Amino acid sequence: MLIALEEHYAWNPVSSDNVVGTWLETHNVTAHQRLYDRGPLRLEQMDAAGIDFQILSLFDPGVQEDDDTARAVDNARRANDDLAETVRGTPDRFGGFATLATQDPDAAAAELERAVRELGLVGALINGHTHGRYLDDPAYLDLFDCAQRLGVPVYLHPTTPHPDVMAAWFAPYVKDGLHLASWGFAAETGTHVLRLIYSGLFDKFPRLQMILGHLGEMLPYAAYRIDRYYGLGGGEGGGGLARLPSEYLRDNFHITTSGNFNPTAFACALDVMGPDRLMFSVDYPMDDNIAGAEFLRDLQVEDDVRHKIAGENALRLFGDKIPRR
Repeated sequence: MLIALEEHYAWNPVSSDNVVGTWLETHNVTAHQRLYDRGPLRLEQMDAAGIDFQILSLFDPGVQEDDDTARAVDNARRANDDLAETVRGTPDRFGGFATLATQDPDAAAAELERAVRELGLVGALINGHTHGRYLDDPAYLDLFDCAQRLGVPVYLHPTTPHPDVMAAWFAPYVKDGLHLASWGFAAETGTHVLRLIYSGLFDKFPRLQMILGHLGEMLPYAAYRIDRYYGLGGGEGGGGLARLPSEYLRDNFHITTSGNFNPTAFACALDVMGPDRLMFSVDYPMDDNIAGAEFLRDLQVEDDVRHKIAGENALRLFGDKIPRR
């Protein structure tokens, strides 16, 4: 069974002014149609690649950029109701990650509970920081407690780096896209993960599971040095974790192949994370389903490892929330 986990769709009104979606509408009509489709076109693309099941998520940044918190909370609820209707219509092919208005941490926790218990969604996808506030803020502890209690993962998806980082690092090269998928997304998301680990979040919630895309946002490559220099900040009070950072990475995170179909990067991720923590994804429609499936097919790994990545690890993580075929 081939299961894809980071597969996006657009939904208005929250996607109507999306920069990428607007660009696709005028430069790549086919990709724009794929982004808005949750029916025949998407299923046709899945079938062409042999993908049995997609977990859908609202296109970045979802509701998280809205300055009106009440509107964001309402739109998150409406988006999840709409996604649940799609899943109910094709339950053997689609699942869904809830979108959350993280502007209001308490409302986000309540919506996660509703989305899982009442709507049957499989977890949540959060697009990085919200107005510069990261998820290591203690205000989000109830949200993570809810995810652990429900036994559902949180997918931490990239977003545009913090405004101060944009100004200091990327401003001269925005036209080249340095702040986006080529570099900025991974630097932003990898740093966000380390903030969560360093905050002690996984000592508080040891069963909490999270997912990262793009073969781990560079973290497997950096794991050795992260461990080696953890706690050496030059001041008092550092190094308070119960374990090394990479141990949390291996025990509390799964990583997917989304949009990073590179055998060398995959070999590093497999070596650091082990075969039970890697899962297939495409990053549709920004990346191509067939290219992703061919990448998995051609990997120089044993068949039992390939089967784990294709779907067995996802079935174990999500349990009965994904139908067996």
